[in-house]
Amino acid sequence: MTMFRFGVMGLAVLSVVAIADRAAANDSGSYKPPEAAAGDSAGMTQARAAIAAKDYAGAIKILYPMSQSMPQDADVVNLLGFSYRMLGQYPQAFIYYDKALAIDPAHKGALEYEGEAYLETHQLPKAEANLATLKRACGSASCPEIAQLESAIGKYKKQA
Repeated sequence: MTMFRFGVMGLAVLSVVAIADRAAANDSGSYKPPEAAAGDSAGMTQARAAIAAKDYAGAIKILYPMSQSMPQDADVVNLLGFSYRMLGQYPQAFIYYDKALAIDPAHKGALEYEGEAYLETHQLPKAEANLATLKRACGSASCPEIAQLESAIGKYKKQA
């Protein structure tokens, strides 16, 4: 029984270390916290502040109830995906990015962030597909999301 407890505790420690390593890796890349929008609610302002402070678990605690009361708010759902991604919880991140894109297929933030998540999970073709969709969504306008995702794809290709 003692060996079992030690094994479980060891796995828990390894999980925490892996999450910390992913967060450190995310901090060194092209990642930027989502910017505030003009019409942000108090909850969104708090969530964005938590994200800016790299308190992604705190942001999830704010955003999840908001996503339940406002299930059609693509910005809320996108930030949930971002927060989960920054914690290295990719399955959850993809669920929320997909929900945001189901609400708004041209959501620039969700397209960029999901594209970056695809790169982090070694799915380059999907990241490039997101970039193509993002370019169509932006049209002739200059979108910072395009530059961010192009930069992330370029860095990924250099490392591969």
